[in-house]
Amino acid sequence: MLLADRIRRINDSRTVAVAQTVLRLQHRGVDILSLATGEPDFPTPSHIKDAAVQAIAADRTKYTEVTGIPELREAIVSKLARDNDLHCSVEEVAVTCGGKHAIMCAILALCQKGDEVIIPVPYWMSYEQQVRLADAVPVFIDTVPENNFMLQPEQLREKITPQTKLLILNNPCNPTGTVYDYVTLAAIADIVKKTGIYVLVDEVYEKIVFDGKSHISLASFSEIRDQVITVNGVSKTYSMTGWRIGFVAACKEIIAAIAKIQSHSTSNPTTVAQWAAVAALTESQECVNRMVEAFEQRRNAMFSRLTKIPGVQCEKPAGTFYVFPRMDFFYGSNYNNWVIEDSTSLCQFLLEEEQVALVPGSAFGTDAHVRFSFATSMETIHKALDRIERGLTKLQSTMG
Repeated sequence: MLLADRIRRINDSRTVAVAQTVLRLQHRGVDILSLATGEPDFPTPSHIKDAAVQAIAADRTKYTEVTGIPELREAIVSKLARDNDLHCSVEEVAVTCGGKHAIMCAILALCQKGDEVIIPVPYWMSYEQQVRLADAVPVFIDTVPENNFMLQPEQLREKITPQTKLLILNNPCNPTGTVYDYVTLAAIADIVKKTGIYVLVDEVYEKIVFDGKSHISLASFSEIRDQVITVNGVSKTYSMTGWRIGFVAACKEIIAAIAKIQSHSTSNPTTVAQWAAVAALTESQECVNRMVEAFEQRRNAMFSRLTKIPGVQCEKPAGTFYVFPRMDFFYGSNYNNWVIEDSTSLCQFLLEEEQVALVPGSAFGTDAHVRFSFATSMETIHKALDRIERGLTKLQSTMG
């Protein structure tokens, strides 16, 4: 079959592939412990589910406006003003079929063949693939643990060319857990203002921050407001991953372009899920506080365990539900028929030898690291880390 060139330019999602492998093995009865999950393990809060049931009972199941029901867009406007110091109108927001869909629509609206899109590394893998689908050119900037994996303003300045159209910034960041500070964001805002580039900021993990830190939205810097596209959603904050509701805030011209794309692809997001999202954004946020408190306890437990394993170097994440330790110490080791060459072979070894699922760092552009998720129970975390420590001890025993 002769498929389009754009399909040959992109790769499958590695996180989705790992998740599907875990499900297949578990279905066969294999005792797999997964630290690969990119979604909260908590159920969707009851009041949100109740809102969906009420919407169905009230026959709110028809088409809506492409950009979402007015009630949800108004709730988003209020949320952005309250939480993000971002003041906009309902014409400057659109509801999408998840945050990933919002990012894809925004990239398609802004970028064309030959445009350069700057992506800090490590990065969520879909950014690169979506840029390639738009016929644009991804340009990567490596970040380092010494700077908490934060894009440095001078790095950005050096990479901008006349072809640069867009910077993609993930704050807080998957997979590193980086949360950008005010000083760094202010410096980035200054560069954005002077160069005229656009910034797409993915803020889906904004509420999952620890140690008393506060998330700061780049769009709150008023001087670049019209150059910033803010993407968010209800998936991570409210444990609503399968409901597929995201949203995007930007200037009216960009929102109109996104609406045009959406009108010819998905039409409106699922109506019932939109009403559930209204409840999520407008009712009590105590459910969020409880989940974040649990995530912080799990983060502390996982970080403490990892830092005690010889050969593992680990930075403490300030947000998200991931830890991203450096594990290339074990590359070059041999155990039985296993030869550990990179993050992929290390993760495969731990999956088959110890029945623990992780995501290789190569999926995020950084092969020296491996992503661990603590979006699971404390019991699973400790059992999985026991197995991982046992497996790494096997590898270390073969090293000189």
